[in-house]
Amino acid sequence: MSKNFKKLFQPKSLAIVGGYWADFVVEGNRKLGFKGPIWRINPNRKSDKKNKYYKSIKELPGIPDCVYIAVSRDLTIDAIKEFQSIGTGGAVCLASRFSETNSKEGLRKTNQLIKNANGMPFLGPNCYGFINYLDKVSVWSDQVAGEPTKKGIAFICQSGTIGNTISFNERSLPLGYIISVGNQTCITIEDIIDYTLNDKRITAIGVYAESFTNIDLFFKVLKKAKDKKIPIAIVKVGRSKIASDTIMSHTGSLSGKEDIYDSIFKQMGVTRCNSLSELSETLKIFHTAGILKSNKISIMGPSGGDMAMIGDLSEKLSINYSDIPKSITNSLKKVNHEGVIISNPFDLQTYNWNDPKSLRKTFDLMFKANFDLIALMLDFPNMKDCDVEEWEAIVEQFILSNKSKKTKAALIASLPETLPKHIRDKCFKSGIVPLQGLQEALFAINSSIVVKKAWTKSYSLKKIKYKKSNKKNIKTYTEFQSKKILHKYGIKIPNSILSNRNKAIKDSKQIGFPLVLKINSKKIIHKTELKGVFTNVESETEVKKNINHLSKLGNSFLIEKMIKNKVAEIIIGIKVDDQFGPLIVIGSGGIYTELINDSVTLLLPLKEQVVLDAINNLRISKLLYGYRGKEEGDINALIETVLKLGKFVEKNASNLVEADINPLIICNKGKGVIAADALIHYLEEIK
Repeated sequence: MSKNFKKLFQPKSLAIVGGYWADFVVEGNRKLGFKGPIWRINPNRKSDKKNKYYKSIKELPGIPDCVYIAVSRDLTIDAIKEFQSIGTGGAVCLASRFSETNSKEGLRKTNQLIKNANGMPFLGPNCYGFINYLDKVSVWSDQVAGEPTKKGIAFICQSGTIGNTISFNERSLPLGYIISVGNQTCITIEDIIDYTLNDKRITAIGVYAESFTNIDLFFKVLKKAKDKKIPIAIVKVGRSKIASDTIMSHTGSLSGKEDIYDSIFKQMGVTRCNSLSELSETLKIFHTAGILKSNKISIMGPSGGDMAMIGDLSEKLSINYSDIPKSITNSLKKVNHEGVIISNPFDLQTYNWNDPKSLRKTFDLMFKANFDLIALMLDFPNMKDCDVEEWEAIVEQFILSNKSKKTKAALIASLPETLPKHIRDKCFKSGIVPLQGLQEALFAINSSIVVKKAWTKSYSLKKIKYKKSNKKNIKTYTEFQSKKILHKYGIKIPNSILSNRNKAIKDSKQIGFPLVLKINSKKIIHKTELKGVFTNVESETEVKKNINHLSKLGNSFLIEKMIKNKVAEIIIGIKVDDQFGPLIVIGSGGIYTELINDSVTLLLPLKEQVVLDAINNLRISKLLYGYRGKEEGDINALIETVLKLGKFVEKNASNLVEADINPLIICNKGKGVIAADALIHYLEEIK
């Protein structure tokens, strides 16, 4: 679809329909220096020296590549039909009260708009439009901040005001495009990611998203970005109930499942940011330094306090502050005061502060070390009240030391406001990334490292096809039936017998003590809460006593051999999501499943490395690797079981509603894993 977008996003001529909001578009183009004709349509305005107004589309002297429509909902529906009929390349629709209202009338008007567009691409409705800084054109419903550029990042947003915020930034973010999508009625976020990936001037892509609508295309464009080595950073809102409620009222689209998005982003090397500040700094490092080759980083600065904060803030990050090589360390000692301790992070102290050329010797040596990024931390005083000449001189020496640009470089300020614009601009021109805010800077550096790790793995995502069925007729297999089905797919289960009150003693002897007694019922899901399971039963007397209690819950019992050599309990859940299709969830199992909220979501098809990474991200993984000298669990068997379960899900996706193995008991290394309990909810019989 992106092949049809060139006239819309890179127009040579513009038509503008409307009054107040349309004035912003005209002024924006004057500021950026758009050279093409701009034809204004407004039957209520008279032409003057600055603006010529046409009363209707029929009066236009030519066919516009792009039209901006800022009139009422109904007039928008009429206007888009007229522009489509003359061959206009695309449109931006500002009007609201369409599908975002979640009303029948809003949906009816949306369908009319789609019908009248008749294949002509359009942004919106309920949309601010776009700014193209690369081609000096604005179709944006507000003031335009920022300057034209030859290359930069593409920022795609569902919220026009968020687009404004990004354009008003005081971070020198190198913007190539700002594109707002509004209701995504015609052009979606995924479409624009695809389009901007084809523009060689784009260095990175930033996204503010409330929802993604085309999951198949979403997976494709993430892979395309990975293949093209164009990094993507996303603020995806919807984690909280407040955010979800706001999303519903704002765009009319339901928020996606955030644990699923986390899994997608991690697998495909997409950075998920928590704020626009993190997003901006991450995009700056993506634009300037790209993706770092390794995690070996060095940060230096004149403050021991800053270096201490760096250590604390980096605790859970992938940044490796490796030792400075001995040869470099020895040389550094010769050019620094004896009171300076050579370490990484490197507290330069202030002995050489008023001698920038002496500091240059330190910078030169650091750039000879084997780090992938060297950063200088420096906070400028307020320029209105203080002299900044010494700070400028130090930055100049840092830039000169990095002239070869063999090592990536950054200038970091603890606070966003302590890195002035003229220094940021100077850094960008010198190939040094200016990062504002210590926490955001470290997040950005870490993101560049993590993306590289994901890109080195051959992950790809594909939505498993399945038939969506009526979920009103959900049926449930008993535990015994569920485990027998899973056993057919290679999932190991305990030695068991389906029994009743009269046969319980005989069957217990056959299984052998110690054993487990359970109620076997489709209706009882949480057995523990109803005392529907007895473990470690050692005698016939205990069997009789426990059967008396279980008989109050039902007349079918499951007798199983008690599993020994247990290291940990895991839950493996299966669910079929309406948007993403079948998924697998791995987490802490048994009674801890809901208590400690320790789980990871996996999308199909599965790969061994993906499963291993997921296991390693669980808090319970410490037990699996032999916590405090205890026996290790059989991780290989766990991985094999998850992969087998993935095949089971792929084959039966259309008939599955939900299933879980809880617990899956992880035995000692080499002893396997066993599905101790399982339940499958289904629509049609599973074979």
